[in-house]
Amino acid sequence: MDSAALILVGLLAAMLALGAVYGLIASSSRRRKEGGSLSAIDFARGSFATQLSHGVPMADLLLQMVEAMRDSFKLDAAELWLNEGGLLRLTASEPKRELAPIPITPAEESIAVNARVSGAAWAKVWLPDLLRDRPETYLRVAPVSHSAQLFGLIVAERSRRGENLAADADETLEEVAREVGVAVNKARLDSALQESLDRLRKQAAELQASRGRLVAVADAERRRIERNLHDGAQQHLVALSVKLRLVEQLAERDPERARSLMEQLQGDVKSAIEELRSLAHGIYPPLLSSSGLGEAMAAACRRAPLPASVDADGVGRHSPEIEAAVYFCCLEALQNAAKYAGAGASARVRIWEEAGGLLFEVSDDGAGFEMGRQAEGAGLTNMRDRLGAVGGTLRVESDGGHGTRISGVVPVA
Repeated sequence: MDSAALILVGLLAAMLALGAVYGLIASSSRRRKEGGSLSAIDFARGSFATQLSHGVPMADLLLQMVEAMRDSFKLDAAELWLNEGGLLRLTASEPKRELAPIPITPAEESIAVNARVSGAAWAKVWLPDLLRDRPETYLRVAPVSHSAQLFGLIVAERSRRGENLAADADETLEEVAREVGVAVNKARLDSALQESLDRLRKQAAELQASRGRLVAVADAERRRIERNLHDGAQQHLVALSVKLRLVEQLAERDPERARSLMEQLQGDVKSAIEELRSLAHGIYPPLLSSSGLGEAMAAACRRAPLPASVDADGVGRHSPEIEAAVYFCCLEALQNAAKYAGAGASARVRIWEEAGGLLFEVSDDGAGFEMGRQAEGAGLTNMRDRLGAVGGTLRVESDGGHGTRISGVVPVA
């Protein structure tokens, strides 16, 4: 073999060796890249969801996620920004950074949701604040979303070999962002469900307590009626019975005294009737049953211990339960005003219908009080319970020296 052939063979062998080395290097680089991608994706798919379901705090998991992203792609920085009420807040970063929140409008949210993994040029147009305080660097931004709702952004930053960042990381960033979006959506749904359950438990406890108070009030009212019957109407009737027996005994031997007793009996009968009427009025006002809230409240204002007026024009009839709840709440509010508003105060009652509700307001121009300085008394508690029993709510507003306003609303068909 001549020298030219030997040189050619040597060159071929060198080229094969170089190819093998390059192949090994490329294979190793590809394995490292694939390994990094798998590490980040596996964390988002597996560890993230598993640890979240086991009660690991979301903040800890998000920090682990950005750490996995930084390690996987040799990033200078990895960040996760979460969208909270129109503000993007830096929730997790590696290395740790303190950056100001970034305002984001609904239009910008819509654009970000529909964007793919993008770079600094996209951020410069749509979210320039994201580039604030950053040196010239290569950047990739992946939207974290679910069901067309933007939850946040994943930001990857790398200066060394940054020109390869898109090719190295975009596919992984997109899948990680998708998996994190699903997890964040689930976490928020779970949180909202827990809040709803807590609210329902609280409402159930309040309803149970309210029912207990209503039962206690009803029992107390029955005892009051029993006492009033025993000490009032019953005593009148017992006296009538005694006098009737006396009239019977005196009818023949002392007719003059019998006639005198008969005259007394007429007055006693009238007193018994008035006593029974007063008692019935305390149970359920006859005027409320026959004429409705406007007439009943007008009569109540005339009897009120302080000057009071009523405006209830145009209020129609409603169920007895609703009318009674509003009537007795207004009555209680007038009594509170008489007790606490002070000398010279006056009150105004307003009842009206609006947007499927029956509303009332009792206001006075008296002394008022500082809200929150003292616990609510039995009167306000009874009012809340009355309204709560028919699905209504009560609101109290007051300020020292500027009077008190008690208002309520009851839903009506």
